[in-house]
This record gives sequence, C-alpha cells and structure tokens, in this order.
Amino acid sequence: IHLRIYFICTINMNNILVRKVKETEIDWVNSKYKEVNFKLSDYKNELIVVVEVNGEKAGLGRLVSIDENNLELGGIYVFDKYRGIGAADKIVSFLCEANTDKKSVIWCLPFEKLKDFYKKVAFTINNSLPPKEILRKLEWCNSPENYSEKVLLLSKII
Repeated sequence: IHLRIYFICTINMNNILVRKVKETEIDWVNSKYKEVNFKLSDYKNELIVVVEVNGEKAGLGRLVSIDENNLELGGIYVFDKYRGIGAADKIVSFLCEANTDKKSVIWCLPFEKLKDFYKKVAFTINNSLPPKEILRKLEWCNSPENYSEKVLLLSKII
C-alpha cells in the first residue's frame, strides 16, 4: 500500500476499540466479507481495521489505495449485535484520520439507506468523474445479481 500510516494511539471510548488488523487475521476478515457478499480484502494494498466492543470483534472496515490522489473507504460492516452503539462511526473516523498522506479524495460506495450516516461524516455526492476502478466497482455493486439495494457514489475531499 502506498499509504504511510502511523498509529500513535487507538480510539478507546466506552469500551469501543479500533485497531489495525494483523496479517494473520486476513482469512477471518475475508470470511466476514464473504458473509455479506463484499469484495475480499488484499492486506498489501489496504488499511484494514477491526472494531472491538468489550474485547469482542464487532465489525470491520478498510481504506484502499486507488492511486496517488484517491482512496476508497469501504467494507464498513458492523455485526448485527453491535449496531446502534457508534461502532461504524469509530471505524469511519479512524480510517479517515489515518489518511496521513492527505490524498485528495476518499471515495465511498454505501448502500442508499446509509446516505445520512455518510453525510454526517462529510461525504457528499461528487459530480466529478471518479477513477475507473471506482466506476467499475459501482457498476458491480449496482448489478442486480450482487445487491438488491442501490449503492451510491459519495466522496470526501481532503
């Protein structure tokens, strides 16, 4: 990955901890992504994190390097038991703050029902043309054989 990311501290509030996934955990990460038909992770090109609540794994997310100016925030997945307690907020905040290279755009492809959540953390509809890789993924996500829910194209300018 072309990101230079430094972890000075972890977020630990109300027994919610976000930490970088270890390479030995990649099989677990991908098993969780398979459960919800998300694209699998590549440890070498992504910053992948897990959120833990009271010591139990509660969800995960990733920041993918696209090119020298673009990143993709994706794979944000909080397990049912832990929804509604701020775990997704912690994952997204951690990943956005981890962009120490300050690449200019973070792209995000959330389900339409999550639009308000992403607006809350400064993601908006961007009318500029995204990188081809993002367009291909958006097309894949919005094909009926992959997801029944509509997926949006949002971004956050850094």
